[in-house]
Amino acid sequence: MKNFIIIMSGGVGNRFGANIPKQYCLLNGRPVIDYVIDAAKGSKVADKVIVVCDPSCIDYSEALKNSGFDFAVNGKERLDSLKSAFDHIQANYPECERIIILDAVAPFVTSELIDDYLTKLDDNDAVITCQKITGALGNYNYDPLDREEYYMTQSPEAFRFKTLIPHFTTTFPSQELAWQMPRETKKYLNFEFKNNLKLTYDFDLKYAAYMLEDYNK
Repeated sequence: MKNFIIIMSGGVGNRFGANIPKQYCLLNGRPVIDYVIDAAKGSKVADKVIVVCDPSCIDYSEALKNSGFDFAVNGKERLDSLKSAFDHIQANYPECERIIILDAVAPFVTSELIDDYLTKLDDNDAVITCQKITGALGNYNYDPLDREEYYMTQSPEAFRFKTLIPHFTTTFPSQELAWQMPRETKKYLNFEFKNNLKLTYDFDLKYAAYMLEDYNK
């Protein structure tokens, strides 16, 4: 087994305001995470899927409970949760070469995108989902900033596992894993996944429902 999918599903979602974690809220009658599970199961390249989550939440999704995926217990922060997944891989699957990290609250990922990212690691050390900044960019010092010099990063993100691991630390000041890697490593920036909605607030669920209807067409 060389290619691994990690689904991050340990977040609480305080800003979302629901009484259960937002990844288990219903989107068109299904838990949000189920759409990510579908994409992971449809991959033709991935060999194994690991879900990082609170074990007490697994019953919120029948698809998750019956998935046959591996599970790792989530940590306090995202990097702690990633360490849990990485430790699981190193302890059980030392042959792992490539990983792709998905968010359970980003339901528009596709099997084709997963396979594309993992395949791009043939020629790159990391693949990062990026979005252009379309509004004005500012800071608290009121310095003039050129938005063309910056971009936003999102999941999915994919890595050559053995290249990332020696540099990984949970104390890094940014959640962007690629910046933990040496500067000279080759990073592919993908700006083409434009409809990558990540649920943050409760109204995002309504946006996602509308997008899903159009997406399915």
